[in-house]
Formats: sequence, C-alpha cells, structure tokens
Amino acid sequence: MKESLDVGAGIDRLKASFNEVIADYPGGASISIWRDGKCLLSLQGGEASPGKPWMRNTPCLIWSAGKGIASACTLYALQEHDITLNQRVADIWPEFGAEGKDRITFAEILSHRAGLAAIDRKGFSITDHEGVIGALSAQRPNWIPDGSHGYGARTFGFLLEEVVRRLTGETLSSYWDKTFRIPLHLDLWFGLPSSCLEMAAEVIAPKTPPAPSPFTRAFSDSSSLTRRALNEPGGPITPTAMNSPTLRMASIPSLGVISTADALAHFYSLLTGNSTQFTPSTRLLMQTTLSKGLDRVLMEKTSFSAGFMSNEYGVYGPSTSAFGHPGAGGALGFADPDSGLGFAFIPSGMTPGALPGPRTRRLVSALYGMPKTE
Repeated sequence: MKESLDVGAGIDRLKASFNEVIADYPGGASISIWRDGKCLLSLQGGEASPGKPWMRNTPCLIWSAGKGIASACTLYALQEHDITLNQRVADIWPEFGAEGKDRITFAEILSHRAGLAAIDRKGFSITDHEGVIGALSAQRPNWIPDGSHGYGARTFGFLLEEVVRRLTGETLSSYWDKTFRIPLHLDLWFGLPSSCLEMAAEVIAPKTPPAPSPFTRAFSDSSSLTRRALNEPGGPITPTAMNSPTLRMASIPSLGVISTADALAHFYSLLTGNSTQFTPSTRLLMQTTLSKGLDRVLMEKTSFSAGFMSNEYGVYGPSTSAFGHPGAGGALGFADPDSGLGFAFIPSGMTPGALPGPRTRRLVSALYGMPKTE
C-alpha cells in the first residue's frame, strides 16, 4: 500500500506548489512531510511577522487543527484504562449524565453526535474550564441524539479536556507534555511557553469575506446553532486577540494549539502505524468513520472518526484511510496510512472558512498529483 504514491514525485510537485502559495498569499507559512520517523520535506517562506522571516522552528497557531492532537491524547487515555468507545461518558463523569445525557457514549462525544455543539449559557471566558464544564454537564443536548452530527467548534476541546482530567488526574496540556511532546521532542504546545513567545508567527485575518453559502447565512443568524457553536464560550475572538501573550500561553484545546509544521507532521506520521504507543485497534478508531453527512453546524457534508475528521469527502486526497483535522484559515494536519505519510501545512495569513480553502486544497492536490481545485 505504501507504494501507491510516488512520494518523490509528490514532494517535487509540492515544492513548486508551495512556492506559488507563498507568492500568492500574505504573511508566511511552513509545510512538512514525515515518514517512518524521518523528515522528507520541510519548507518555510514569507514572514512570521513584519520584517521577521519564517524559520523552520517558527511556531504558529493552528486553530482547530489542534483538535486532532487533543483527540489522540483522549484516545490514548481511554486505551490506558481499557475503556471502549461504547462505554457511557457518565460512567467516569457522573455529572455529565444530567438532562438525558446519561446514555451518551465516548463514540458520540468524539464524533460530534452527542448534541453538545453549542453551550446554552453565555458569559464564560474561553479559558474558564470549570465554568464551561459545569454548564455543559447541566444542560440538555442541542438536539435529541439521533445519529446526526454537529461540529463542536469550541465545546469539543472542553469535553475532551474533562475526559482526560477524569481519567488521568492531569490537565490535557500536562498529559500531552508527559506522554508525547517531551519524549518525542515535539514543538507543539497546549499553551506556548513564555520563552517561545517572540518566536511565534502572527496570524493575519482573512482579507476577503467568505462566499455566500448555507454556512454564512446560518452564521449571520445570532440565534442559529452555527453562530452559537462558533462564538461561545468566549464570544467573538479575533486573530489579533489570539496573537496576545495571554491567549498564546493559555491551553485552549479547541482553537489555541501552537505548533511548528515539523512537529505536527512528525506526530501524524507516527499515527500511520510507526508508533508503539497506540495499539492497532486504537489506530483503526482514528480512521473509521462514525458520523457523516450534512453537518448541523458547518452546513455542509463532513465526516468524523473518533475525534478526527475522516476522509469520506476527500479532504486529504484519495486515500480512504487518511484522517486528520483542518484549522480555520487553512491550517491542516493529517496522516495517510496507505503511504505512511504525515502532512502539515501551517499558514499565518488566513483564508475564510473553517474547512480547507483553495490554497490548502492546491497543496494536497499537488502531493497526490490530482487536478488543481480552486
């Protein structure tokens, strides 16, 4: 299976495409490909901030692409405690069972089917874990769980953080550091250390508005599930705010992970089967689709496995086993078990939307020798 892609030719195409991207978009970016624990490609271009070139060790906010990392931590904690995805969340988190949520399983939480895409109560800070978890524990699902799914743009990270805390007694950030970041020497953080603040790239808001779509129409309605899911807790959060030292150093699993492209691609390459930490059955959970079809929040078709976005709709090229997670503005990390590759693209200049835009799709198409999509 690993010979199905001519990796050398794909990397040559990717180099040319990356240079085009750097010329066509503001800010800077980095891209990386890893396989079998080795870096096959690491490119950087543009500026990390005005007057400062993007270097190989430049970390940058990856927005929701961090959800894949949080999901890996959660799956590892479940694996350590021999807990299956069919077990009820309330078995380890009794308060969660309130208001008809007592039968919701880990599979439903991880695949966005639990009906907790939006928090009902407003006024919480994006860093108020205890307050948000108390509110989510007490509220009813946004819809009666019926197998449909809705993307928990902000709530998802809080839910996974609490599961990890209940299972391990540690914060997700601490658990990630101890289990993966430090042993694997990964420059990827849930909360950037103060010593790295000056190294980080500054994210830049999109220069153009998103094209009209069912998503943009739903987002314009302040009462819609879409708007509530993407705005609470914390209210609207601009890229400028996310560049502040306070939010850079905060652990915000849903949208605040900061990483280099090398670290993100390296970690995903291990999830293709080169890591002894995850069992084959756990790695299969990362690939296996648990929900698909029209997303109640994103208002287009998406698919999810156990915490990762799966590849039912070709987000990661042609491989049916590929999985990963995109981030707002164009960030993307994924694993392709068929070729053994881990891929990461991290830009500072954002494009509109929560899912991969034309720039990111152009790069993925180049890797796999697919026709260009715009």
